Amino acid sequence: MRIQLKQMVVLSAIAGVMGYTALPARAADMPTATTPALEKETITGARSVELPTPPVAPMYFTLPIEVKVVKDTSVTTDTPITDKNSKDIAAWAAAVSACLKEKPALVRQVGEEQVPFDVNGTANGTIKLNANDKPVCPA
Repeated sequence: MRIQLKQMVVLSAIAGVMGYTALPARAADMPTATTPALEKETITGARSVELPTPPVAPMYFTLPIEVKVVKDTSVTTDTPITDKNSKDIAAWAAAVSACLKEKPALVRQVGEEQVPFDVNGTANGTIKLNANDKPVCPA
């Protein structure tokens, strides 16, 4: 089976147009993320940074992005929900179910500073790392 050059160009053009028209539908479903830029990070004066809409090329990133889960050293136990609701099974089950639906609280690490990292307009989640670096929900 031999494909002529003209047929190959037409097929490539069709595939390119189909891929291009499908792109906005996929990009609309992608999560968005924003984070403020610190004074020492910018030379253009931009005060916030948004992750670019896919497809993402490395040239769009102007900041190193190191995202971490917030650490709360005041929580020293690995099981705060169980510690609070050890006698009430129904309350324990409800708290665990609610925790499974929560998202982590995220920050962007910039040297020694931490900057908020918002995903889909949500400023902070509730899941944090405890003093032992274990993810926990508040009781």
